Amino acid sequence: SGDLATFCLDGARGELRPELLSFDEGWSVCVILASAGYPASSHSGDVISGLEEVSEARVYHAGTRRNEAGQWETNGGRVLAVVAGGADRISAVDKAHSEAAKVDFEGSQRRNDIGRLHFQ
Repeated sequence: SGDLATFCLDGARGELRPELLSFDEGWSVCVILASAGYPASSHSGDVISGLEEVSEARVYHAGTRRNEAGQWETNGGRVLAVVAGGADRISAVDKAHSEAAKVDFEGSQRRNDIGRLHFQ
């Protein structure tokens, strides 16, 4: 928590002020939901459902847009980032994956090994 914008601006000026930021204990995990065909190509225009079901994670939009009906839809490549935290790695990983699974769109793909692959 803190003032990230001021921290970055001051850092760019050569005036680092670490007191502007603080960090919570624990882990955070980010799972990317990508569109059909990614990374070779991508698909746009698929309606995204389930966003309102995500309650224990933050969802960051990247390749999204609103259609004429006001629905969120894909707009290429990396569509959404679902970020969840936990007291330990396993709880953060499980929460991020379970929350990401609530979101759906045609051709949705995500890696299931995020936070797991190099820890076994």
